[in-house]
Amino acid sequence: MRTISGVIAGLTLTMSVYGQAFIHQKLGENFTSVGTGILTESGLPFWSAVASGSNLDIFRITGNDNFTASILGSNRLAYPVAYHATAGLLWEGQGSALSGNTDVFVETTNVSASVLGSNRIAFGFGFTSAGQPVWYGAGSATSNNLDIFRGGANLTASVLGSGSRDAVPMALMNDRLLWDGSGPNTGVNRDVFRTDLSSSTTSNISQSPLGSNRFAVAAALNTNGDAVWYGSGSATGDYSDVFFNSTNVSFPVIGGGNINNPRDAVAFDVSGNNLIWQGRSATTSQFFDSFVTTIGGGTVNLSQSPLGTGRDSQPIDVEGASVLWNGFGDSVGNFDVFVTRPGTTRNLSQQRFGGGNTPGVREGYGVGVFASGNAFWLGAHSTTNSKSHLFHYNWNANSSTNLVQESVNRDADAVYIAHNSAEQVLWAVPTGSGSFEVYLSTPNIATTLQGTVAIAGFAGNTNQIALTIRQYDPYTGNVAATHTGNMNSGFTYSIAVTPGLYDGLRITAPRCLARNIPGLRRLLGATTLDFSLTLGDVNGDNIIDDADLLEVLFNFGNSSSAPVDLNGDGIVDDADLLIVLFNFGAQGD
Repeated sequence: MRTISGVIAGLTLTMSVYGQAFIHQKLGENFTSVGTGILTESGLPFWSAVASGSNLDIFRITGNDNFTASILGSNRLAYPVAYHATAGLLWEGQGSALSGNTDVFVETTNVSASVLGSNRIAFGFGFTSAGQPVWYGAGSATSNNLDIFRGGANLTASVLGSGSRDAVPMALMNDRLLWDGSGPNTGVNRDVFRTDLSSSTTSNISQSPLGSNRFAVAAALNTNGDAVWYGSGSATGDYSDVFFNSTNVSFPVIGGGNINNPRDAVAFDVSGNNLIWQGRSATTSQFFDSFVTTIGGGTVNLSQSPLGTGRDSQPIDVEGASVLWNGFGDSVGNFDVFVTRPGTTRNLSQQRFGGGNTPGVREGYGVGVFASGNAFWLGAHSTTNSKSHLFHYNWNANSSTNLVQESVNRDADAVYIAHNSAEQVLWAVPTGSGSFEVYLSTPNIATTLQGTVAIAGFAGNTNQIALTIRQYDPYTGNVAATHTGNMNSGFTYSIAVTPGLYDGLRITAPRCLARNIPGLRRLLGATTLDFSLTLGDVNGDNIIDDADLLEVLFNFGNSSSAPVDLNGDGIVDDADLLIVLFNFGAQGD
């Protein structure tokens, strides 16, 4: 499905209770409306929202920090699009400072103005692996034709020809770009193209399979660079079919077509060799069905049997062998959301809300699915006071968790913003006063912080050292969670911590100065963090001074395992005294 904008978010922590399925962190509040957002694979959120007047601004991760106002001026609209670990944030925006133009930015750098000239409109799309922005736009410098660019390089003008043309990107995967466009070089046709951004070579995928009178639309790429698209032409009898590269996958399934019983198929997404599509023909009694085709295997009609007659359905997402789709029909009586895995289809909204096939008692809409069969979905029912709540479905448990009730425990229409492959989700919910709060929800799974600790001068067994780890909430700056555990022998550690996104950690241990580890980082599963600690703080006041020196001198010669035995060898002696003297005056974070 075609999109022209991406999105971003920010943060705050609502502490979880033991047994909750997710850790819910409030990222921002007091927004009058919420737009789109992105959630990176490393768990960094960005979003657009209105906080003052009617300006739609981008808010970055650590609270209600307006990133775009100073760049765009007044009358602003801004949307986050993509993030690259080195390049930063790709976004698009308009405002008084741009004199009526819409531009694409990487962080604070306007990448489209000098390329497009005046009277321009530009949209962000993504990044190459090296951090070059991929975007599209039109302006006086392109004779108002819509072209796709990598940085400042026009990728489509030479392919489509000089004259009236337009090109729109649809998928970017492993430096391969899938797009569709038309121009003098395609005649009256619209074609699908695949461009290798490493070699800057482009191939026309749709011309040969469709013949003449072509109209083709790009859909998706898999990690191998295989293209999924749909289109019509003389070779398909001018009916729309779905293709995997040059292979027509829909015609053998729904076939035929005449003026009274046409066929129509639209591609949606691909994962590996599994692609999802929607189609209708005489074979489906002209009902729109959802299909999954396995290249090298076969095609399954997902919706015909579960929905029965009077049906309509739409595929939403595919990951591995898991397909998420929506549909209604006489057999369910409601608009429901389904997950299908090989041999099994489950109605998530019926399973959660009940009601059988009694018409009009529930609604379910899919958001995203994972290879495991887990999924996010939105649903409304009398138990949610007819409000649309956000749910996480667990395939193995065959149950859904209501994230709205678990986090804020009120009936309100949730706004889905974004999710990532770690099953984190960025979303918003209105308050009683009508403003919006933004949340990041992270699966509450076993999570450890682990690694090595360098402690110069320590000679004892490190399993006698207890580390205390404080995790700081990125929105409020307060301590969100505190965990303590002993180190292992051999200067390693592994301590259970609370999952989520945190802006800095504070590490303390007896004998040592406190250490702050700055920076935003997600803790989820096993996270490795190596650091060093400084010995010499006997009395725990976070400075090595006369008081520590006196403690060592007062206990000199005594056997001890207390902090005064700084090097941990069981006796207070010259070695401990030298540690204090060597680090004298040092202060912890």
